[in-house]
Order: sequence, then C-alpha cells, then structure tokens
Amino acid sequence: MFFGSNLQYLRRESGSMTQEKLAEQIGVSRQTVSKWESGEAYPELHKLMDLCEIFQCKLDDLLRQDMAARATIYYPVQLVRITGFCRAQYVIISANPEADANAYMDSWIRKSGLDQIPGYSPVRIGWGFPYVTAEQKKRFGLRGYVSSCILPEGFDPPSGGAQIISQETADYAVMTIQDPYAAGYNRISQGYHLIFEFLNASGLKKKYSEKILPTFERVYEKDGIPCMDLYVHCDCEEKTSKPIHLT
Repeated sequence: MFFGSNLQYLRRESGSMTQEKLAEQIGVSRQTVSKWESGEAYPELHKLMDLCEIFQCKLDDLLRQDMAARATIYYPVQLVRITGFCRAQYVIISANPEADANAYMDSWIRKSGLDQIPGYSPVRIGWGFPYVTAEQKKRFGLRGYVSSCILPEGFDPPSGGAQIISQETADYAVMTIQDPYAAGYNRISQGYHLIFEFLNASGLKKKYSEKILPTFERVYEKDGIPCMDLYVHCDCEEKTSKPIHLT
C-alpha cells in the first residue's frame, strides 16, 4: 500500500495544505495525520472517503497507486508568441460542462466538415466559463466551460451552431502539465499558480483585451500520457520566441 506516501504527496501538491489544516478539515489531530503519513496508523473507511473528497481522487488510487513516483509533472514556463487565429466556440453550463461542451464541439466539427479537410487535424482548446451565479454553483452544482476549435485559414464555417471569433497575435506564458487529472484538479490549479508566480518574478504584466483570450488550456496525448498546456496571456517585457501557430 502507498497510502502514507500518497497522502503526503497530495497534501504537498495542493500548495498550502499543512498537516494542521488537513487535520482540521478531517476532524482529527495533527499527530494522527502524521501517523497516517508515516505508516504508523491507518484511517477508518469513512475518513478515507473524506480524504478522497478533499483531494478529488479515487480510493483505489489513494491506497494502491504510487502517485509520488510519477514522472515529471510540471515543465518549465516558456514565453511564446501565438499568431492570430480564428476559432469556433460553444459554452455550456452543467454539472459536467467539460464533457458536455466537448461532445457538442465534436458534433459541430463533423457537421461543419472540418474533419474532412485533407491534412487538417482539428486543434481543440478550452477554458472555464466564469459567468455562473452563486446559486447555480451551490444549489445545483453547476459549472461553466467553453470548448473551442481552431479553424484553418480560409475556412468558411456554416452559419449557426457555434460562435466564430478572431484572436489577435498575443504573447503567452505556457506551462505543460503531465497527467493533469491524476490528482483531481489540484495539478491544474497549482500549474496556474506557478505561472502567475513566474509572471510576477519576471516583471511581466498581465493585460486583458476583448480580442485576446486571457487564459486557455489544450489537452493532448504525448507518448501515451495525457498532457495539458496552460496558456496565460501576458504583456511581455522580455523577448519571446518567434511567433508560432497552434497546431
């Protein structure tokens, strides 16, 4: 069993979760949490379920998977200039908006004929939709997500079904996360935290424009491992790399 090392790993990865804070949330003493992590003691089943809820992980993973032994999680932040592009997007507010919005865009791509263009592979990006009311969140458990597809140059999309928006060339701080959902959403949140720390430390100012996405994410597989690129728009005071296309 890897419970003790996994608990320590998840707690540290969450950023500011000390043994004292975890003990307070779970209703035990700090010494108890310390014994759990060292393997001197194990929690009861209902406490294990509480831990899974806090860290958004599966019970089997918490007990049997060696989470701490996984390969590199966070890659160094890079500054890149993304050339302007046109995108189709659709927003959904639901209990599972990522899956729902992505499923809708999958259907839209097929209907639009994008998947039939020779040599073109649809590039998908997405980001959280912030305009969800407190009542929708707390009472109904709803969240918002925008699923988007980068359109090839010269493509004339069919009318209706998705919003078509042009994005200007912009500078971004980018970080790659390996296996982003292995610890719930903790890795993604921590990734954004590390990017913002980098921006402040580098003297970069965040600037927002209606024609530029402030943040977005791209999920893909590399060597059979799921990866996520986090993009945060920045007003660069350092020289970025040459412009690149999202492909």
